[in-house]
Amino acid sequence: MRTLLVCVVLQCVLYGINLKLLPMWGDETFTVKTVVETPARIIEIVREDIHPPLYFLLAHWWNRIPLGSDPLVRLRALSAFFAILTTVFVDRHWLRNAPAGLRNWFLLFWTFSPCLLLYSRMARSYSMQVFFAAMAIWYLLRLAEDAAGWRDLAAFVGALAALLYTHYLPGIAVWAGANLLLAIQLRHGRSIWKTWLLPNALVAVLYLPWLMTLSGALGQWRHSAVYSLTGNLWAEQVLKLCYWFYSFTFGEAIPIWLLPVTVVLALPCVWLLVSGARLRRQWLWPALFAAVVAFLGATRWVSYSFMGARLLFLLPLFLVALAAGVTTKHRVGTALGVILLAANLAGLWTYFEARDLLNAGYLVPNQRIAAEIALHSRSEDTVVWIDEMNFDGTTLEYYLPKSFRLRWLTSPESVEAARAELKAGAIRHVWFVRSSHDISPGHVFEELEAQMRGTWSEHTLYSYVPFSPTHLAILRALALLRHQDGNQPRRYMCEVREFQGPR
Repeated sequence: MRTLLVCVVLQCVLYGINLKLLPMWGDETFTVKTVVETPARIIEIVREDIHPPLYFLLAHWWNRIPLGSDPLVRLRALSAFFAILTTVFVDRHWLRNAPAGLRNWFLLFWTFSPCLLLYSRMARSYSMQVFFAAMAIWYLLRLAEDAAGWRDLAAFVGALAALLYTHYLPGIAVWAGANLLLAIQLRHGRSIWKTWLLPNALVAVLYLPWLMTLSGALGQWRHSAVYSLTGNLWAEQVLKLCYWFYSFTFGEAIPIWLLPVTVVLALPCVWLLVSGARLRRQWLWPALFAAVVAFLGATRWVSYSFMGARLLFLLPLFLVALAAGVTTKHRVGTALGVILLAANLAGLWTYFEARDLLNAGYLVPNQRIAAEIALHSRSEDTVVWIDEMNFDGTTLEYYLPKSFRLRWLTSPESVEAARAELKAGAIRHVWFVRSSHDISPGHVFEELEAQMRGTWSEHTLYSYVPFSPTHLAILRALALLRHQDGNQPRRYMCEVREFQGPR
């Protein structure tokens, strides 16, 4: 209990300090804009954006708590709150009968996890998913031990329904793993009605109001297209699997000196993970099945850099297995655990310096960019072009004055429409906001920018988010892959080109 109290206090400090450290990014902007609406309007919005409503409704009421004037800080505090709730729940339930060594190692890995810290300080539902998943898994295990436990049945059904109403992916994955575990219990002579049919029927009844929306979301998932870094289906799956493991183990804030350390530690950490997972054979296969379902769902919907976020609900299982591996390998395990913990502390330090994040998009200062545009332009003769294919302009749009004209460039056709608008003669000032890496078909965005530089005599380049030595090392490695251009190495993540014509 004393260790838990210390870890909770540490988490309160780590998760509560300077919640505005990182700029607001696109998905957070959606949250901030949505939760100020009425509950009925929130439900309508999330139906169209294929999100379940529970997190947004809860955030709507939480946002009214006077925790400062900034809604982003309030919503990030909600995420931190759920992360701390999960700490208490996992320790007091999952690990209440576990050996002291296992509990202590888990709490250390969990409290100082750079992955958990990153995503639990965002105005998104990630930590809420983790909490409800932890509840559903615990009461599922209780239900598997005693199918006649009505309290456990009610708690499992409620937690799983809440998880499904929070996010589709973890809800479906945990539901799939639960069905496998409950089906296994049928081999021991359990009643199929109480053990399998009743829990599923109750969850389905509770989720009935949202089943049609879930069906539509699955339809969009089947037809979705995700950017491929490698250009090869199987290589992309390997990349996503490796990134997921790397994010869970080492986090996503990596200074250059830590890169070789993590490469050396990777295989020993896999060894510890497998060794620890084997100790819980009764739930090993259901957990693996849920992880496979979640991975397949995430890999079809998001690129590699978002795998850690989408699968964060599996982090408690991952770290429990890792902690169990440390305790079973005695001195070798302890030595590896200490080294891994030191690497995690280095990742936390780097995070709080707001640098070396593997996903540099989290560092883009959209508010500053918007302020620069508004300060040096007039809305009546200005257009802002946004590279929507590789730059999330949602936050930039949020911060720009509503009077400014925006054009979203998504295809060669949108580029032609932008050119036609210029020919009309009303535009005298163009801002082109884009990623420094052009993934447009035929590199039409680069071609458009080059043409503008040739025809508009006055133009200025503003660069944002310089790549750190870690990023540059990774970019040099990625230059060997199919879709990367190594001839002109990039130095900045985001570029804004200002073009001015005669007034």
